[in-house]
Parts: sequence; C-alpha cells; structure tokens
Amino acid sequence: MSFDKEKFAVITSKPFSQQAVWWLNGFWEEEKDTQAENIYKIVQTFKFIDNGGKVVEIKGKAKDKIAEYKEGSELDEFKSHKFLETLGETLTALELRKKLEHIDVDKNHKMALVEYLLFKFNKTPAQLISSPQGENKTEIDAAQAQVESAQAAIQEVQQKLADQKAALEAAAAEEAAAKEKLAASTAADEAAKEALNAQKEAEAAAKAALAAAVDAETAATAAEEAAKKALEDQKVAQEAAQKALSAQEAAEAVVLQAENELKAAVDDLTKQETEHKAKIDALEAKAKDDSLSTVAKSKAINELAQLKGEDPLPLRKAKITQEAALRKVEKERKASQAVTAVAREKSDHAAQATKVAEAKAADASSAKSAAEEARKNSEAKVAEAESARKSAEERAAAAEVARKAAEEQAAVAEKARQDAEEQTRLLEEAYKDAEKKMEEANASLEVAKSKPGVAHGAIWWMQKDMAEAQKLLPARAKGL
Repeated sequence: MSFDKEKFAVITSKPFSQQAVWWLNGFWEEEKDTQAENIYKIVQTFKFIDNGGKVVEIKGKAKDKIAEYKEGSELDEFKSHKFLETLGETLTALELRKKLEHIDVDKNHKMALVEYLLFKFNKTPAQLISSPQGENKTEIDAAQAQVESAQAAIQEVQQKLADQKAALEAAAAEEAAAKEKLAASTAADEAAKEALNAQKEAEAAAKAALAAAVDAETAATAAEEAAKKALEDQKVAQEAAQKALSAQEAAEAVVLQAENELKAAVDDLTKQETEHKAKIDALEAKAKDDSLSTVAKSKAINELAQLKGEDPLPLRKAKITQEAALRKVEKERKASQAVTAVAREKSDHAAQATKVAEAKAADASSAKSAAEEARKNSEAKVAEAESARKSAEERAAAAEVARKAAEEQAAVAEKARQDAEEQTRLLEEAYKDAEKKMEEANASLEVAKSKPGVAHGAIWWMQKDMAEAQKLLPARAKGL
C-alpha cells in the first residue's frame, strides 16, 4: 500500500473533529450528507472513550475546579478495543488485535479516527490524502472565524448565565435564609420583651411581698413586745395575788388560832361547870343514902351546902363571855376563810393567766421569728427578681440588636437578589446579540454553500456544532 506517510501523519495528528471534517470534505460528492450524522456520532464515541466518560462542556465557576477535556487525535490499543466493543462485536482479544492491526494503517498501535473510517468505508490512505478540501479556503476560514465568534459569544453567555443562575439561586437562598432568620429574630425579640415585662411584674410582686413581709415583721415585733410586757405585768399581778393570799392565810391562821383558844377556854369552863354539878349530884346522893353512916352523911351534907353556897355567877358569866367571843371568832374565821378562798382563786387565776401570757409571749416570739425569716426570704426573692430582670433586660437588648441586624441582612439579601435578577435580565439581552451573530454566521455559511468548490464537510460540521451548542443553552434563554 503506497501513500505519502508524512501527509497521512498530518491528517491523523488533527483532533477527531478535524479528521471528520477532512473526511466529509473529501468524500462529500460521493456520499453527500448521508453519513455525516453517523460520522458525527462516531466522533462523539471517540471523545467519550478517550475522555473515559461523557464529554461535557464545563461552564461557569466549575471550570476553575475541573480540568477541561482536550480533544485527542488517536486512541491507544486499550481504548481502541473498547471502541470496537461498543459496536457490539463479540471478539476475542486475539481477534480484536488482528482487526486493529488491519485498521492501524501507520502501525503505531494506535487508532486515529480516519484510520477507522478508511476501514469502515473501504477507502485507501491515498484516496483520503488526495480528497478535495474545497477551493474557497479563504471564505471558509472567514466563515469559520464568524462561526467561532458566534460560538464564543454563545459560550460566554452560557457561562455567564450559568454563573448568574448560581448567583441568583445563592442570592435567593441567602434572602430566604435572611428572612427566616429575621422571622426568628423578630419572634425572639418579641419573646424577650414579653419575658422582660413578665419579669418586671414578678419583681414588682416580689417587692410588694417584701413590703408586706416588713409590715408583718413590724407588727409581729410590736406584738412580741406587747406580749412580753403583758407577761411581765401578769407576773407582777400573780406575785401580788400570791402575797395577798399568803397574808390572808396568815390572818386566817390567827383567827383560827384565836377560835381554837376560845374553844379550849369554853370547853374548860364547861368541864368545870359539869364537874361542879357532878360533885353536887354526888353529895346529894350521899346525903340521901341511908346506907351511909351519920358522919358520912353529915359530911356530905356540909360539903353540899358549902358547894351550893359558892357563887356560880363568875363561872357562868365567864362561860357566856367566852361563848360569845367564840361565836364572834367563828364568824370572823368564816369570813376570813371566804376572803382566803377569794384570794386563792385570784392567785390561781393569776397563775393561769401567767401561763396564758407565757404561751402568748412564746407564740409572739415564734411569730416574730417567722416574720423575720419571711422578710429575709422576701429580700432574697427581690434580689433574685432584680437580677433576673437585669438579665431579661440584657437579653431583650441583645434580641433587639439581633433583630435589627437581621433586618439589615434581609434588606441586603433582598437587594442582592434583585441585582442578580437584573444581571440575569441583562445577560438574556446579551443572548439576543449572540443569537444574532449565530444567525449571521449561518447566513454566511449558506452563501458559502451555494458557491462552487466549497468545503461542504467543514460547513456542515460548523452548522452542526452551532446547532448542538444552541441545544446546551439554558431553556430560559432559548425562549427569548
């Protein structure tokens, strides 16, 4: 097989797309555009396998993060095998190697696109090298420049629209987040104010309770002092009652002693009187007793006369006087006993009153201690309420600052979103200019197609690229 290997190497060193254009230019008159779409798909498959995945045009900020694919010119042996497998041929490794040896014209163990097309369409390298590439190269180059300018404009709009879309979404998200934060901050501000008002009310209530506790403590202190004074007075009264009782008991004892002495005197007089009468009766009996001797009887009569001759008046008078005195003393004794009973009752009452006063004093002391403790508790609660109120004021102030900051942030975010929307609108206007360039490029290509000696493959490929580029344009831009 004889062909110019240097010229063939020039063709195989071109990117897959340019190799396809060379092929379409050279064999256009034979096949027209019947195989153009098929060859375009083969090129995309070559790119897919060469890249190790789908070739996606990278736009926007992602271009800074991902290495952009650079179109190759040949597939190595491994990738060539993979390409042949995509055709649905189930060949063994040896069969694949033999087939690649047949396809690999320059025997460099690699497969260029044109090598595969030569194999597929049964052409020779010499035919490929000598195939016509068009006579209007200057016009084609100008059209190519116009197409590339239009494509660059569209790609620029695509890139900016992609960036702007991301910016708009980010701005909208920031605005939504800012509004959500504002709503939360507003709610927190309102809640903090409500909490502050509630804390102020609690502080006022605590202070009112403290004032009541102070009043209660003052009243309890006064009550304690009054109870102590009453107890002291009652002890004095009890002591006086006890002294009165003791004095009355002493007086009663004197009267009782006098009564006893009078009783003894009356008893003695009565005894004397009885004994006197008994002697008379005994002497009268002896005087009348005939059994006695005359001497005895005479003696008895003499003694009887002597006894009867004694004056009984002093004894009787003394007895009467003593009995009268005894009755008087008995009366005085009863009166004294009555007075003593009253004094004892008063003393007992005073003792009981003292116990009551002591109990009241103890209760008053306990009440005062309780009131003092309640006052201290109220003071502690007032201190807590004041501290809580100050904390609530600080939180309320912080919440208000946060709300104002959130309002400012929301306003900034809303302005950023509006600016992003305006930038998007301006880019959509820019797309109209890019589309106009695309239409002008297509018109130039149509004019070039109508002239003799035109490179139809190059024109078809440029129009195909423009059509594919327009498919990638965002739907919103297409609708302009």
